[in-house]
Parts: sequence; structure tokens; C-alpha cells
Amino acid sequence: MTSRVVSLRLKEPASATLERQARLMQRSVGETAAILLTEKLKQEEFPGVEFRRTSVGRLAYVKGTRVAVWLLVMLARDHDMDVRNVAEHLDWPIERVEIGLAYAAAYPGEIEPLVNDASDMTYEKLKLRVPGAQVAKLA
Repeated sequence: MTSRVVSLRLKEPASATLERQARLMQRSVGETAAILLTEKLKQEEFPGVEFRRTSVGRLAYVKGTRVAVWLLVMLARDHDMDVRNVAEHLDWPIERVEIGLAYAAAYPGEIEPLVNDASDMTYEKLKLRVPGAQVAKLA
């Protein structure tokens, strides 16, 4: 994907906040600005999606929930992509499911690798990442 340079001016409080975010994200100010602006543009296009900082980086979430878009996609696939069944299962309005899946369809390069990583996860692989992980026994 090609990129181009875009110049902009920020007032001092916003500039200081951007520099602070860059330090938190361990990126340059320019990279951070590009990431945050791109996320904001995506949120404008899909108002039911928001981005959150996680232990694995910034991820798209269904707004107002604790469900990442990639997890919604996995759940929808388990329900044969039946939006009504997914909405009923989560006790969500259908529109909330539709916007999350629409985002995933618009940005498959962002979502599909996460879905694939989760689908390929085994207990043995998890133990390598989280040495203290144990299998929970249900009564």
C-alpha cells in the first residue's frame, strides 16, 4: 500500500498529548499520528467500532462492549454467519453485530490474521506463551 506525506499543525496541548502517546506506543510521533488518524477515520466510517490498547497492540472492538471484532467474527462463523443468532446469543441489537461484521469485511487484512491465530491456538501453544496456564475443570 502506498503512502504519502501529509503535513499538519497541532496546537501545543494536542502536540504534547501526541508525543506522550508516541512514547506509550514506542513509536515515532509521525507513526503514532498516522496510526491514530487512520483509526479515527475508520471509526468515522464504522461508528460502531472503536480502538483500544491491548497487550498485543491496538485492536478494533465493537463499541460499548468487551468484544473485539476478530472475536465477533469467530462467533459469527460458529453460528454460520447468521446475524440474528449471533445477536440473540450476545443479547445485542442486530445492528451492533452487523456493524462489527461490516468492519471485518472492509478490513480483512487486519482481522483475518487475528482470527487465524486464535483458530490455530492449542493448549500446548498457549503454555509456551503463558507458562502458568492450566486446564479448568468444570463441575
